[in-house]
Amino acid sequence: MKSALELAMEKANEVVGGEAGIKLSDEQKAAIDEVRKTYEAKWAEQEIALKAELEKAAGADPQALAEAQAQVQAQMNKVRDQLFAERDAKLEAIRSQ
Repeated sequence: MKSALELAMEKANEVVGGEAGIKLSDEQKAAIDEVRKTYEAKWAEQEIALKAELEKAAGADPQALAEAQAQVQAQMNKVRDQLFAERDAKLEAIRSQ
């Protein structure tokens, strides 16, 4: 599932021209697709692991559960931002080849 920020960025890229305005070779397109798939898989893996941590805390008292939810959400945001920043850097490197 994409965040609102990701959806907005995709729309902005479409309006500005995005990848359509840049001529990419077939190898570059394949590399971009591979990087995207890899990082989507990495994010899904991390998301599952973090949600498992949250489920462990589900039996705790309500205050502890709320704290665990806040911590897991903050950690998810941090991990997602790091993964997507890495992905974007790799995509930019491929496009500039």
